[in-house]
Amino acid sequence: MADRHSSALSGGCIRARVREVLAVAELSELEALAAEGLLPAAVPGGRVVAGVEGVLLGAHLLEELDFGVVPVESAMRPVLAAFAARVAGLDSGNGERWLDRLEEVLERGRFEPVEVRGYLRQSRHEFGLYDQVRPFMQDPRLLSEVTEPGPAGRLAMDRPSGANAMWSGRMAEATAVPSGEALGWVLAWRAFGPSGMGALRTRGGRASKSCKAGPARSLLRWFPRGRNLFESLVLSIPPPASWPSRSGEDLAPWESDLLPDPLAPPAPCGVVSLLTGRFAHAVLLAPSGDGAETVGCRVAWGTSVDLPAAVDPYVIDRSAGGPIRADHRRAMWRDVDALLLKERAAGKVTARRPQVFDTAPDLPVEVRRALRVRVLGWDQDKQDKNSAWVVAETPPVLELMEERSPDGASAVAAAHRMAEEAGSLLYRSLARVWHELNPGRRSDDREGFVGPAVAAFMEQAETEFWRVVADPSGAAPQFRRLAREVFDEATLAVRSATVRGMATVQRARGPLAGVPGTGGRANGNRKVTV
Repeated sequence: MADRHSSALSGGCIRARVREVLAVAELSELEALAAEGLLPAAVPGGRVVAGVEGVLLGAHLLEELDFGVVPVESAMRPVLAAFAARVAGLDSGNGERWLDRLEEVLERGRFEPVEVRGYLRQSRHEFGLYDQVRPFMQDPRLLSEVTEPGPAGRLAMDRPSGANAMWSGRMAEATAVPSGEALGWVLAWRAFGPSGMGALRTRGGRASKSCKAGPARSLLRWFPRGRNLFESLVLSIPPPASWPSRSGEDLAPWESDLLPDPLAPPAPCGVVSLLTGRFAHAVLLAPSGDGAETVGCRVAWGTSVDLPAAVDPYVIDRSAGGPIRADHRRAMWRDVDALLLKERAAGKVTARRPQVFDTAPDLPVEVRRALRVRVLGWDQDKQDKNSAWVVAETPPVLELMEERSPDGASAVAAAHRMAEEAGSLLYRSLARVWHELNPGRRSDDREGFVGPAVAAFMEQAETEFWRVVADPSGAAPQFRRLAREVFDEATLAVRSATVRGMATVQRARGPLAGVPGTGGRANGNRKVTV
């Protein structure tokens, strides 16, 4: 059995919040799990650090995950959903039979302790982070295939490492990582690892440092958030129509007797392998003497070829350009209509809602009406540049899904289009002012004048958008008025300085005010994106 400090089952690798209000019976359960050490020191409304076993047994007593590190949370949620699928019996079946089982599980309101303990004990020896034979979610072959471990800072992706610039973490590269945090970073590497150079790994006659980008790198993921963590995990299990249908055993890494072949990575063949088995980087931790910390790690290529095709069930996919990517400058609300509509058309490109929400219209009404959406992403390029974490949460909006409320979904989509059109018009109008007053200067130079104003408009437009979501049949949205107000504020100094400036601003304001014949182009035929 793995040491408690370094066990994914019983160690403190998952951070969560306890629900504030518990019934008497629930409070007794919480106290029992705390006494058993599975939810240590857990109290209503408090925070708890636990392992997989405690989180599954107490999921109905917990409000939500509470990592504070977006890539770790985004990488952890699918893995916990795979555990949920196994213990709830939602890893097989199809169509109505699966939906019936989902409704039964939701009605029960918790994971059954017998099912949780029974499943986890089948593979308990493989849940140790530092197990010498099968370290959890790692590749033990790196011990012989990679010569020397890198520093702990290589594992914690927000720290400086080697020639990489510090991104957000300020701890030194060599500072050890507590074992309770190490698993989260292992999963983050598997999901978000960059393309480029890793450690030199030699396997099967191939010696290389070259790594491919992780399958979730730079993507924006949309996760269901229920009334408690139990609902969130169950609803994060994608429905059977989204599962790969290839032949073979649908196994998680901790269930398989075989390690994956990095020269020919296996394709997912079911929901569990889809959620846990796709990765481009291999990781192996180096523990301290007492197993309480990770003092180094080996990070190398986990595949020499492109991963077999599969659709991430948590992304908004597009007919061209791939899934929507995380962009810290683009607010989440601008894609909510793609969540509500079966497909959102924008020119020649259509966007499809995340597959995990395909069964949301069929959920029990009390579950559906309370269901929020948690949006997580990491603004990155394919290599080693990281800009910002993206995290947001919607109010309960899924009652407006097209299948439940066609008119409501259409109203939300129309509001989004109106906001985008007003934002683009504001951009063009401000750009026109800048170009007329700065002839001959590069287009890039105008962003300091145009960018902050457009950002301010989008921030104000969000409030107006959520007003439409709250009452789709209410008053028409006032995006054009907001754009005029932002334009007037942004150009105040210009129009007050000279007669020429006043005339230029007046001409550029015409389209925002609906004055015919005042269009004009900001910069030839340049496409405007806001």
